[in-house]
Amino acid sequence: MEQAAVLKTALANTARLVEGISDEHWDASTPCSRWNVRQLVNHTAGVMANFRNGARNETVAGDPDEFDLGPDPAATFAALSAGNVAAWNERGELDSIVKLGDNEFPGAVAITINMLDAYVHGWDIAQATGQDARLDPDLCVNLLGFSQQAIPPAPREGDRFHAVVPVSDGADAVDQLLGYLGRQP
Repeated sequence: MEQAAVLKTALANTARLVEGISDEHWDASTPCSRWNVRQLVNHTAGVMANFRNGARNETVAGDPDEFDLGPDPAATFAALSAGNVAAWNERGELDSIVKLGDNEFPGAVAITINMLDAYVHGWDIAQATGQDARLDPDLCVNLLGFSQQAIPPAPREGDRFHAVVPVSDGADAVDQLLGYLGRQP
């Protein structure tokens, strides 16, 4: 399944960034104003756990904001990433509905949301910890197209997405994606 291979690449990048978090950065602020680095990583892992369970037709793991990676966050995050990819590979198809609590998505939409959330939060982690996010421009093109279809540019209320940040006409796909999702590239 091509999407699972792309998901594997996206999650590996975020797992690399989680592994690169030094002790002094866990309490640092992030571009996601409601979360510090630890809270953001726990949230990202919790979302992955829920999508893993959804891919397996199991009940959600719980509130992503209450997920706890425990004493070895990098190892737990890496294992969870591998389990997430394995669940989508085991599913083998993306046509049927994936249930996530009260939400239902076509499988192709669910795996893309899974990928988008983890990949862009990887960028947030990189910004907060001084790492190179190394986002792939081709993947960002695909995620931008999906985002523009799934997430309206306005109004954006609540804490899910900030307002679109304008980028220059010649901005690359990475900056376009980040700007569309309310991040300052």
